[in-house]
Amino acid sequence: MKSFEERLKTISIEKLKEFLEKNKSPCYESELLKIAFQDNDILRGDNLSLYQNHFVLFYTLYKLQDEYYKQNKYLYVHFMRTCLLDYPEKGLCRYYNEDSGRFCCEKTSFDSLYCDFHLEKFGDKEIDTLSIKYFYYDIQNYNRLDKDTVELFINGTWEILSKYNDIKESFKIMELPECYDIELIKKQFKILAKKYHPDMGEQSHKKFNEINRSYRFLLKVISFMNNKGS
Repeated sequence: MKSFEERLKTISIEKLKEFLEKNKSPCYESELLKIAFQDNDILRGDNLSLYQNHFVLFYTLYKLQDEYYKQNKYLYVHFMRTCLLDYPEKGLCRYYNEDSGRFCCEKTSFDSLYCDFHLEKFGDKEIDTLSIKYFYYDIQNYNRLDKDTVELFINGTWEILSKYNDIKESFKIMELPECYDIELIKKQFKILAKKYHPDMGEQSHKKFNEINRSYRFLLKVISFMNNKGS
């Protein structure tokens, strides 16, 4: 089994960058895997190799995201629609809405990167720190699976991906950006539970039940993602 360092050396970063910079539309992970590893059989390996290739690819993409940031470009990383975009000009909000595939572009205050709405709701720091990129920056996650547990991960991951719309809707109900921070989700649940306490009336009771379902669903999903292979 190749180590993270060994597998990282096999990736064609320049080919990957060339494709991202020329491509004008979002692309699937499967396409990026073939370009990055220059191997026509890259998707035909065993499940453990697939996971490790996926991990190294996303690690590289997030590193490139940091590199492109210095060039005033945003590399949006997603298993179904990765794409490279130019940030809005200075003075316009650069919060990226993945549903519309567009930046906010509302006017910002002073030297802020975000408009007052997005700055107040998430904050410059939170928008970055809540990103899934930090899962891939933790190299230990590369080795958390073995041949006996990878199939569970693959099957579980596909189950989660098949429910991606439900996950997005649950985050929306919880009034949160997509994140993998269970403590943040728990904190937000307490805030919303207090705001929509079921004793406050029928409408609050209905809203609380909706929030509670979303909360429990996200805990299940995030717990699986954070504990796979353990």
